[in-house]
Amino acid sequence: MLFVQMPLLVMTLPVVIAVEAWLCRRWLGVSWKHAWSSTAIANLLSTLAGFPILWIALVAVQMLVGGGGVPQVSEPWYSIYTVTVQAAWSLPDEDRFHWMIPTACMVLLIPAFFVTVLIERWVYRRTFRESPSFAGVTSATWRMHFVSYGLLLLAGFGLLVSSVVTHKGEPDGAANGSQSIRSETDATSLAAGSRR
Repeated sequence: MLFVQMPLLVMTLPVVIAVEAWLCRRWLGVSWKHAWSSTAIANLLSTLAGFPILWIALVAVQMLVGGGGVPQVSEPWYSIYTVTVQAAWSLPDEDRFHWMIPTACMVLLIPAFFVTVLIERWVYRRTFRESPSFAGVTSATWRMHFVSYGLLLLAGFGLLVSSVVTHKGEPDGAANGSQSIRSETDATSLAAGSRR
């Protein structure tokens, strides 16, 4: 998911920087130049460094809790498990990718929100140190991220809806050999059992 979500985050970065710069200007009363430079530095740092580090940590946790294999649970728990516990490193279940990838992206935004707030607050507390409204930096950082991440969630939901609608319009390839990973696992297990 790192290689799926990082390009999306980089593409939305200019919009996020613009929104947060405007909010910095509005809530902290800093100059436009100061707002733009600070939000650009903060967002570049949190996106290009913070998100990959977060992803590595999430993959490590996923493997520790047994999220590296096919979950042996029935629906709807299978689907829930694959986009939550396995959100950082999704299984190659191609029949489900049309909804799994956008959903996993939105799930990953939740821990990313908190990591981003911590990193960007650290940047803002240094760049706005001389600002008269320095005391409000922490509160403004949280509020800015509620707005920007709210927009990212809306974009993710739009991507999910678009992907599901587009997928419904395509012919179903499952009958022609494009089976899900669980079906392949079941077939392998049956074949192994028949050879015994």
